[in-house]
Amino acid sequence: MKKALTVFATVLLGLPLAAQAAPHPKNDPASILNRILAVLQTDPDSASDACVEALKELHKTQKIVADQDTDSTNSDAAVARDVLESDFEETIEVCGTDARRLCRTKSETQPKLPGLCAAIRPRPQSEGDD
Repeated sequence: MKKALTVFATVLLGLPLAAQAAPHPKNDPASILNRILAVLQTDPDSASDACVEALKELHKTQKIVADQDTDSTNSDAAVARDVLESDFEETIEVCGTDARRLCRTKSETQPKLPGLCAAIRPRPQSEGDD
């Protein structure tokens, strides 16, 4: 099942996401999740089943949003985008917990981790950020 993390991460990294239109791309949900997944890809077995399930749900919602965006008559697109935003938040929370745990426990044994772990620390927002 952990192989699914790599598959979903690859898919997520390659998808154009509505959330990527945020004014500060480094702090938009897709960028944050991509950094978290980069940490987890160093040791896919460290991803919990909850993380993998959250990624699956996110992927399903992304597909629904993409399909609805191509159908200009669909009035449910706004609802689907709201669900997508919630799915991103949930996935970031669940997978972020796994990534931070990995950073705490294996940073010394995996040379790539310190830089990747530094990238998942929350970035402070300036006063003009929304």
